[in-house]
Amino acid sequence: MTHRDYKRQYIHHDYKRQYLHRETREVLESSYYLKKGVKVNGYVQYLIGGKWVNKNYVPEIRELETKRKSCLRGFFRHIKDKMSQKNKDSLAKGRDLIGENEFKDEHGCYDKLQAHYDEQVERYGPICPITHMEFTFKRNNEQTGTGNGLLNVTNLSGDRLLNEQNYTKQNLLFTSVGWNLARRNFSLKDMSLLMRKDFFDRYMEILSERFPDQKYKFNELENGAEHPQWGR
Repeated sequence: MTHRDYKRQYIHHDYKRQYLHRETREVLESSYYLKKGVKVNGYVQYLIGGKWVNKNYVPEIRELETKRKSCLRGFFRHIKDKMSQKNKDSLAKGRDLIGENEFKDEHGCYDKLQAHYDEQVERYGPICPITHMEFTFKRNNEQTGTGNGLLNVTNLSGDRLLNEQNYTKQNLLFTSVGWNLARRNFSLKDMSLLMRKDFFDRYMEILSERFPDQKYKFNELENGAEHPQWGR
C-alpha cells in the first residue's frame, strides 16, 4: 500500500468529490481521462466547508498528519531531510563541509538519529541542554490544521555546534528550535554579549567538551577574534 492509498482509506466516502485533468485542471465528467489511449486518473478534490480542496485539507487527513508529524519519529524524519538538504546546499555553494554525514540511513529508517538522541537524553534528560526547556514535538502548520504556522520554539531540532563541520556524532546536538534559530551565525563574542549568560555558559561547556583540541580557538573567538563559521 502506498502512502497515498494509506491516506485515502481514512477519508469518509460521503464527501462530495470532483476530478480535474492533471494538465489543464479542467473538471472531468468521470474520475479519469484518456491520454494517447492510456487511462489517467484525475486529480481528486473534496468539497469541505463549501470549498474544493485536495486530500491534505480533509479533516481526517489533517488529524492523521498531525499525529504522524507530531511525534519523535516524525521529527527524526524532518531532521534527516533537513540534514540532506543542508549538505546539498553546501555543495551547490562550493562549500566543503568537514567530515561526512554520519546519520545517513536507509529510506524511512532513523535508527542512527534515535541512538544519538537516546544517548543525549540519558545524560541531559528530554530537554534542550542549553535552555533546559523540555522538548516538544508539535507541528504547527496550515496543512495539519493546527496552530498559526509559526514555529514552536520548544520543538526538537538538530543543531551543528560548528557550522563548517558536517553532521557527525561529535558535532550534532539536539537543541530547541528557539536556541537553534537564536544563535544562528553569531560569533562567540556576539553570543557572549547577546545571549543569557547561563545559556552561553552551557553552550561553551558542551562545545569545549566535544572539541577539546580546539578549546584554545574558542577562547580566542570569545575574546573577539573573527568567527570561522559561515552561513547555516
